[in-house]
Amino acid sequence: MQKKMMAAFAALCTMAALMTGCTDVSDGSQTQVDMNAATTAAETTAPAETAETEPAAETAEVDTDLSAPEEESTAETTDAPAAQSQETIGDTGMTADQWVAQAQQIYDTACQTYYTYRCTSDCFTYDNSDTTEDGYVRITSCDSIEAAEAEYYSVFAQTGHESDFDGMFQMVDDKLYGRLGDRGADISYVSAKVTALTASTDSTLTFSVTASYEEPDSGDTSEQTDTFTLVMERGAWRVGQFTMPY
Repeated sequence: MQKKMMAAFAALCTMAALMTGCTDVSDGSQTQVDMNAATTAAETTAPAETAETEPAAETAEVDTDLSAPEEESTAETTDAPAAQSQETIGDTGMTADQWVAQAQQIYDTACQTYYTYRCTSDCFTYDNSDTTEDGYVRITSCDSIEAAEAEYYSVFAQTGHESDFDGMFQMVDDKLYGRLGDRGADISYVSAKVTALTASTDSTLTFSVTASYEEPDSGDTSEQTDTFTLVMERGAWRVGQFTMPY
């Protein structure tokens, strides 16, 4: 009997322990409920965050759409002058700016050629012992008027410059004679610049040239603007209208 009572008492203790374990489980279930509540709260918060993100994205799209027309407008404004500057003159294959630079080189060559031929005696060699009655001196570096004028007309067009050598050469007994006559340059001359292409046709390009001067004594300055043209002659662009600046 005593053994049976001891067994019953042990069983009661075991049940008490089991009941205490259930209490622990219930505490754990409370913790699970709290986790579920946090998860629920997170799920509830997530849509709110998404809602805040979506309007931001929409705003970014609106900003992009607004900026696009401004970029297009800027491109149009920038490209227009660039496209215009790339337009070629007639069928020359060169733009106006390129022609101004080319005309400057030709103009400088024309000045040097004109001055050497018309203002000095440096283009030929002479035999001062062989002269004519009217003062012409034998030219030994050329044997004809055409040969003497060839270099000059490689720069200048013959049309419009036919009279440039009037009275300068003569042939006597199949010998070429030339008139000597040097003159100095304008000491007030400073420089000359081709400033713009002002007109063009298939056979003529017209430029403006501005020459600058400064008086050496007074320091007074002045400018003179002239017209300079290139004409297509004998398959090349040659100097047409020209004013010697010095």
